[in-house]
Amino acid sequence: MKKNTILKEVLVSINGSSSKEISRKERWLIMKKTLIGLFLVLGAASFADAGKIEARGGIDLGGQYHYGKDWKNQKTKNSSGEVGIEYRNEVAPGLEIGGGTAFQFHKDLKDKVNGQNEKNFNSIPVYTTAKYTFDTQTVVKPYVKGDLGYSFNNGNHDYGSLGKFTAKNGLYYGVGGGVNFNNVNVELMYKENQGEYKYEGPLRASKKYDANYRRVSLGVGYDFNLGD
Repeated sequence: MKKNTILKEVLVSINGSSSKEISRKERWLIMKKTLIGLFLVLGAASFADAGKIEARGGIDLGGQYHYGKDWKNQKTKNSSGEVGIEYRNEVAPGLEIGGGTAFQFHKDLKDKVNGQNEKNFNSIPVYTTAKYTFDTQTVVKPYVKGDLGYSFNNGNHDYGSLGKFTAKNGLYYGVGGGVNFNNVNVELMYKENQGEYKYEGPLRASKKYDANYRRVSLGVGYDFNLGD
């Protein structure tokens, strides 16, 4: 099979149609998933008399969608990043374990339809996290960190009688490191949100394909210590 993007193959026949704007229902689902993740993290923290809560944000450095062996990976453009929150508790000297959630807005595709960049999905991961901080006997402390969880992906595209794309959820993970200075964290992490798109079109046409978003993320956060 000649390599090409699923989007080009399907959308080339649209001839002037454009996808519908995100519906109110989808907006509500995005908000609900974000709030569920936030309540899970804050709920765990509320039962703890120790540990810390980190408010965090980040921007993506680069970013690309990977569609699997039968389709070309897609270059991206425009800004992307995330805002989130984590709870962690020290279970051994230097080792913190906890959980987190975030709203991650991903880059658009460089491919265009009707003069507009195509979009895939945004994500709300809910994940466990582990962080190990090296004791340097100074105020600047390097650390390594890993996340593992589940990515709720939002980004359905409906082209009416020509078919629709439905985003599926998948694995989320991140690995990297950074430095802590007076409760401020600055880090670089490699992250991936795995997903899948299902296309349903005329005459019961149906296709599924991977859509995994990978990037390096530059993050900044602040630790609020509980029990102080």
